[in-house]
Amino acid sequence: MTLAARILAHLAGLTIQQGYGFGSPFPVWYRQRRFVRGAFRAGVKEALLSVGRGAGKTTLVAGIATAFLEAPGVAQPNAEILIVASSMEQGGLAFEHMLRFLSDRKAFRVQDSVNNMKITARETGVKVRVLPATPKALHGAAPSLIIADELAQWQGTRIDRMLAALRTSAGKVPGSRLILFGTRADTELHPFEQAIHEVDYAQVHAARLSDPPFQRRTWERANPSVKHNPILLDAYRDGARKAKRSPQSLQSFRALRLNMGVPDTVESYLIDPDVWELAEGEAEAKGRVFFGVDLGSSAAASAIAAYWPLTGRLEAIAAFGGVPDLRTRAIADGAGELYHVAERRGEIVLLGERVPPAWQLLKVAVRRYGNPVGIACDTWREADLRDALSSAGLHIPVDLRRQGFRDGVEDCRNFRNAIEGGKVTPFPSVFLTACMSEARTVSDATGNRKLAKAGEGKRRQARDDAAAASILAVSLGVRRGSTAPRKLYHGKVGAALAL
Repeated sequence: MTLAARILAHLAGLTIQQGYGFGSPFPVWYRQRRFVRGAFRAGVKEALLSVGRGAGKTTLVAGIATAFLEAPGVAQPNAEILIVASSMEQGGLAFEHMLRFLSDRKAFRVQDSVNNMKITARETGVKVRVLPATPKALHGAAPSLIIADELAQWQGTRIDRMLAALRTSAGKVPGSRLILFGTRADTELHPFEQAIHEVDYAQVHAARLSDPPFQRRTWERANPSVKHNPILLDAYRDGARKAKRSPQSLQSFRALRLNMGVPDTVESYLIDPDVWELAEGEAEAKGRVFFGVDLGSSAAASAIAAYWPLTGRLEAIAAFGGVPDLRTRAIADGAGELYHVAERRGEIVLLGERVPPAWQLLKVAVRRYGNPVGIACDTWREADLRDALSSAGLHIPVDLRRQGFRDGVEDCRNFRNAIEGGKVTPFPSVFLTACMSEARTVSDATGNRKLAKAGEGKRRQARDDAAAASILAVSLGVRRGSTAPRKLYHGKVGAALAL
């Protein structure tokens, strides 16, 4: 028998210990058989399964781990199996399933506490450990199987380091495997989404964005277990009823039940991502140009956006200091490959050491975009900007903007109206698009919105520097008298812009 066949035979011999089907044999459905055969065939080192919530992922994780603990021909003497989750509490769900699956509890030594969950076979020395997703927890581990559960819930700044540590640990034992489980992440830059295209075997059950969310065939596409589990079907029906009444419930339903790879909460975007994508295009750099400047510190980027009201063209460039390097910054910010891709495209430049000199960034922007007729910046770094203009030999009027509700509301309103009115054509940019996806707004008591800063709903590691600069540039162009031609949107585009 192959390894996969032995695992499937072990799963078929287990008994469901809770919930629907209690007391009956473990139902190994076709999608589960297909995954086990694909993930454990010869030569596969990494595999991935993504499916909607409620599909029995935790039970399958526990069943596979139990097979490696005690199944004949699967369990190897003194082998180590790791279940890595976002927290010990999350990993404890699979651990509890495993304890119920054990054929003879007396044959195993069980350690079950808040910080130590381990099962050890007394005769063979095989052990299963539950670990939180922290690199330190993997110190000294040499597992033959690693099961990483719900990567999308792991802390963003740790995921790249954790995956590197997991792969290094798995590489210590010949024939070891890394298996990734979870619902999809809400951005293609997330390591779990990237892993779908990188692992040796991937099986993804997900509804498409165009699928009608309230039809059963859509539910079955994201979660084939709906066909076999009437309790799960009722859960989908109940979720669909709530989703029809609440935008928040609909977003959660699409993310978790339909596994669409979208955020699970409705957020206050500066600009809806769909609207931004529709607005992108190429327009001439013609006529007067206005700059918006957002100067950062050692941890943040500095950015300059350029806006040509005559044609609507909008571009942006950002700068980091050379220390630390981009890879270190990307790990700290949870940015994946974004910074390296943006640097190759010329959207990010490295200037100076720890803090990019503002005058150098101004010179780069002037070389690319020409001399602006006006510059807008916030009052926080006014002195630095004026010094930079002097150092760069530029004599340009500076429009100072306070980033509270007084000026911030007007600038955000001008920016949104210009985008939705077809007066801005953002030049395609991976970095500017990423910044716009991170830009959130916060409202006052009367519903006026401004760009959110740290502590106001903005993600701690979020990079929205180029978005802040773009708001300033476009708003300045609007206040000085924009003559951009209005785009004519039709059909779905018009409907999207009407949101």
